[in-house]
Amino acid sequence: MLGESPESGDEVKRLRKIYTEYLREGRWKYDSLGRQQLCKERSDAIETLIDEWFGRPLCECRVLDVGCGYGSQLRWFNERGVPPENLFGVDLLSAHIESARRRYPAFNLMQANAERLSFPNDSFDIIVAFTIFSSVFENEMAGNIASEMLRVLKKSGAILWYDLRYPSPTNRSVRAMTRRRISRLFPSTVIRLKSISLLPPLADSLGPTAAITYPLLAGIPFLRSHYLGLLTAAPGASDS
Repeated sequence: MLGESPESGDEVKRLRKIYTEYLREGRWKYDSLGRQQLCKERSDAIETLIDEWFGRPLCECRVLDVGCGYGSQLRWFNERGVPPENLFGVDLLSAHIESARRRYPAFNLMQANAERLSFPNDSFDIIVAFTIFSSVFENEMAGNIASEMLRVLKKSGAILWYDLRYPSPTNRSVRAMTRRRISRLFPSTVIRLKSISLLPPLADSLGPTAAITYPLLAGIPFLRSHYLGLLTAAPGASDS
């Protein structure tokens, strides 16, 4: 693991403990039909978002996933043309990285604290930030991670954002990432977000009717649990 600031040491320990507990609980087993619909909706929306924004083929992109977990988002980009040598992932937990390496040995994966990324400035076209900041309670650590993301992001690039917009009544280890909080973390960016994803407990309850009922319920704005979107450089910025 790369070095961490002394101020964030307790927060790093807390995060490691929480995510280790998540692993033991099998929290990320998305077996329900409703959760499968949620994942499909998100995947389709990301594809549309990138197609509309990015002006060149994905095969030319370099992608970094901060908090890459088991590497599923990197796999998504690989399936859409990004070569393995252009796919990078970092995660705080060694267990996540070990599992991701077994699944995707050609990807560039490393255990690291995202407060200090070992990449040069302007290295990536796309940085994936999926449900990372909702887990980080310490403002200084969150600010350090955001600053590092912006440092290694090309001025023509974008942060692909997906995170909670509501607090979770069943998980006190996460907090809502409101538009105000996102703006405070990334004050120099243009932030384009939309609400998406049916509340997961509701999605899980849909059963065999999910293919029909999920789109209907997800069309109700206050039932959408997350924000999805892009954070890009402010107008006038250019690659160095």
